Amino acid sequence: MTETNPRPLHGLRVLDFSTTIAGPHCSRLLADMGADVVKVESPDGDLMRSRPVQRDGAGTMFGQLNAGKRSIVLDLKRPESIAAIKKLAAKVDVVLENYRPGVMKRLGIDYPELAKVNPRLVYCAISGYGQTGPAAGRPAYAPVIHASTGYDKAHLYYQQGRERPDNCGIFVADYASGSYAMGGILAALYQRNATGKGQMVDDVRDPGRHAAGRGQPRAVRLRDAVAADVRTGRGQGRLRHAGDGQ
Repeated sequence: MTETNPRPLHGLRVLDFSTTIAGPHCSRLLADMGADVVKVESPDGDLMRSRPVQRDGAGTMFGQLNAGKRSIVLDLKRPESIAAIKKLAAKVDVVLENYRPGVMKRLGIDYPELAKVNPRLVYCAISGYGQTGPAAGRPAYAPVIHASTGYDKAHLYYQQGRERPDNCGIFVADYASGSYAMGGILAALYQRNATGKGQMVDDVRDPGRHAAGRGQPRAVRLRDAVAADVRTGRGQGRLRHAGDGQ
């Protein structure tokens, strides 16, 4: 693209705390559209750096998920790192994270804290089962979500003669939720243009709160991204949209 025809998100600044697949996939999509994404990594680095397949000592999947981003290393257990994060948050448009619910609050850099220094901030949290509720603290890697939603059971219908579904080599839950997260972020940015205010893109369990423009963009939950309705009888599955709820 030339300077007179920049990519659509040129000038958008994103502070990305996410790890593994779901969050990095979301921020990779934002970077592809021209956003300036700064990935925050711990001193140990993102787990995906060490995962196979390796090429010249570097994880190829990590490279695919994080191409087009810049990176900084911060130990979020150190007060000076938290102070640095707040300075950065004051200047960015979007913060993205996919830690377990409660982690960012314990660190002192959750949405309410960062909104104090930047009221226009759009803060997106990707989680397995939402930020609140009895399942909020459960681990939620993609294979767990595939099983808990019924996705594996639905997929079994297309594996005639099998009693158990095959292992799924594609992390559908991660890539689907990352795409939903991008949509929620873009919706919140569009709304910010009208209101001048940022918001948190997170789990809102009551669909009625989204009516007539009220509330926040739709929930970004791994579980909702691949929720499946398994029919009785033949066991055929029908994938549901996240907006269909649980």
